Amino acid sequence: MPIFHLHRSREAKRQKIHDKIIKTHAEIEKYPDGFLKTWQFLTLKIDVSQVSVSTKGIIKFKPRFFFPLSPQAVRACLSTKPSNKAALDGETPEYPVCPGCRASIISATRCPFILDLCRDKFATAVRKAFCLDNLTGLRECGATNKGKWKHQPGFELGDEQISTDRWQILRILEDVEHEVPHAVFDIRQNVDVEKAKSLTVGEVKAILRVMAVRMELDCYRQHLVMPILVVSYLNSTQGRILQAHHNGKRVVIQHTKVLDFGLEHQPVELFLRYYGSQPMGKTASI
Repeated sequence: MPIFHLHRSREAKRQKIHDKIIKTHAEIEKYPDGFLKTWQFLTLKIDVSQVSVSTKGIIKFKPRFFFPLSPQAVRACLSTKPSNKAALDGETPEYPVCPGCRASIISATRCPFILDLCRDKFATAVRKAFCLDNLTGLRECGATNKGKWKHQPGFELGDEQISTDRWQILRILEDVEHEVPHAVFDIRQNVDVEKAKSLTVGEVKAILRVMAVRMELDCYRQHLVMPILVVSYLNSTQGRILQAHHNGKRVVIQHTKVLDFGLEHQPVELFLRYYGSQPMGKTASI
């Protein structure tokens, strides 16, 4: 009997979290493109804060749901020779594309997008036979990509409207064994960014859509927290990293400052380390 009550209690909590996410998602969809202001986050009941990066290259998310790869692990996947653009533009994919994945949200690039953006700026290149699986245990062929959720208008994982702030999710990486509820995705936009600006409507819409979709998945019903890590490309030279989850009361989004890929090598390495990060933290309770 106690186990039964515990199960019902968890289901009730999860349903409340689900309902709150759906409500917040419905509200953010009403907003036009652009940057969100502080009072708008208060209205949406979203907690947003900027976090710093430690001297050891660890983003100070609190709580932490993703542990980044070591710099050595990332460097092992890269060569030190000048990039070979022709080789990267070849027709043969350097990692297998899951045939069951939804093509509308899969990027045609064959390596993490950050490398495609910066291959002509740094003396690093993708090693021959580079595979995305070398960086992360999460995979592109998870339940979200395979479309194992109830499709509804407004839940598309991209913005098809003609707009200067149009956004697109490139990949969603998940645990195909459904043991951990964490997800990593990268989003591409083309917005003019000033470092004092807040999050974009596109970033928040993408987060809420992925949250809403993944809360519908039966394979994660034992988890109350569904952490998301977002690698956000604001334009071809700038980006940031975000962590999002629902704490039982509201959506919490933490993010780094805007990082410039063209100034130094460190942001590129940081993006790769977090793109391949390992899930951590408690998710079965709040």
